[in-house]
Amino acid sequence: MKKVLFVFALVAGIGAANAQVASEPAPAATESTQMQDEKVKIKAEELPQTIKKQLEGEDYRGWLINAAYHNKAKNTYEVELKNGAETKTVKFDKEGKKVD
Repeated sequence: MKKVLFVFALVAGIGAANAQVASEPAPAATESTQMQDEKVKIKAEELPQTIKKQLEGEDYRGWLINAAYHNKAKNTYEVELKNGAETKTVKFDKEGKKVD
């Protein structure tokens, strides 16, 4: 009888420990969510005029805006460009200067 109670207590303890681990949020998911909150998708028309002017230049001839994002925390803009099957992403500050 003591063995049965011991096994039952052991199984109940392991179940409680697993429940506690499962309820804690994963740190990576929290960081990822924060990064996504900073970057907001915007329409191409909402890009500052300085960035639009840069995208009209020789370096981006033939490239079309596929998507645009504004990082409010850093006040930068990320533009996904597409030229046929080729794609690239370029980041700009609010003055239209390319940033890494």
